[in-house]
Amino acid sequence: MDYQIAISAALSSYMNNSARSVQSDEGRLGPSDIGFCRQKAALMVRGVEATDSTPKMAAAVGTAWHNYAEAAIKEMFPDWLMGSIDDVTVTATLPSGAEISGHPDIVIPQENTVLDIKTVDGFAWIKREGTSQQHKYQRHLYAMGCIAAGMFDDSKPVYVGNVYFDRSGKEQEPMVLVEEMDPVLTDEIDSWITDVIYAVQHREDASRDIPAAVCERICSHFTACRGSLEVNSGGEQIDDPELMSAVEMYVEARNMEKQARQMKTEASTMLAGVNGSTGSWQVRWVDVKPSRVEAFEKDGYSRLDIRKARAR
Repeated sequence: MDYQIAISAALSSYMNNSARSVQSDEGRLGPSDIGFCRQKAALMVRGVEATDSTPKMAAAVGTAWHNYAEAAIKEMFPDWLMGSIDDVTVTATLPSGAEISGHPDIVIPQENTVLDIKTVDGFAWIKREGTSQQHKYQRHLYAMGCIAAGMFDDSKPVYVGNVYFDRSGKEQEPMVLVEEMDPVLTDEIDSWITDVIYAVQHREDASRDIPAAVCERICSHFTACRGSLEVNSGGEQIDDPELMSAVEMYVEARNMEKQARQMKTEASTMLAGVNGSTGSWQVRWVDVKPSRVEAFEKDGYSRLDIRKARAR
C-alpha cells in the first residue's frame, strides 16, 4: 500500500464531508462566506459546482486547532460555550429578511462576548492591518444571532473579537483582538448580501471582490467564475485595498532590511576586535576557515520585484 496516497485520500475525504463543506455544496451561505467575494457567494447560492481543487491543508490544520483550543479553553472555563463541544447554532436576521445561521467558536454569555478563532501564518499582517472585513462580518453575525437567541443582554454593550493562532508555531501566544459590537455593520452586511441576492434573482454577475491572481490560488469556483474572461497578460491595475497594503508592507520591510544591514555594518566596524560582555549581550568574533564549494546548478525560482512606478 502507498501510505502517502492512502493518508492523503483519507484527509481529503474527511475535509470534503465536513459540515462546512456540505453546507457550501448545498448552496447555503454561512457567516464565514459573508464579506469575502459576492460573485462566489452568488455562484454558491445558484448551486454552481466547484470547478477547481484548492489547497486543503491550511483548512485542515485550522479545524484541528479549533477543536484542540476549544477543548483546552472549555476545561478551564466550563461556563463558556464552545462551538465544537456545545454545538451552539445561532441565526442572524438582517433588515432585508435574509437569515444567516452558523456555529460561533466561543460564546461567553455572562460577558456578552463572542470570539471567533482564526489560524494564520504569523501575526505581522494582523498587527499592521487589524481584523479583516470578512472576519468582522462573521463575528458580527454571530453576535446578532446570540442576541436573537437571548444569550446576550442587548441592553448592555456586546463585545466581538477574534482569537488568532499562528499555525506555523513561531508565535507561542495567541493574539486576541476584542472591541465593542458596531451596529453600523448590520446595514453594511445587509447591503453586501442584498447585492448577492439581486445578482442571483436577475441572473447577473455579482461583484468580483477578490483580485484574479489571488482568486486563482484559493477559490474553488475560479474557472466557473473567470474561465471565459479575457486575461490581461500585461498586468492589471492593483486597486484592491488589501493588496495595496501588502505592497506597502513589502516595501517598508525591504527598506527596514536595508537600514538594518547598514546598521550592522557600522556597528561591526566599531566593534572590530572587541570580545566581551555588556551584561545583556555576549560579544565575540569567530574565525571561519575558508572552504571550497563545488560548482552546482541552482534551480530557477520566482522573485518578487517591487520598485517605484514611473510617472505617466
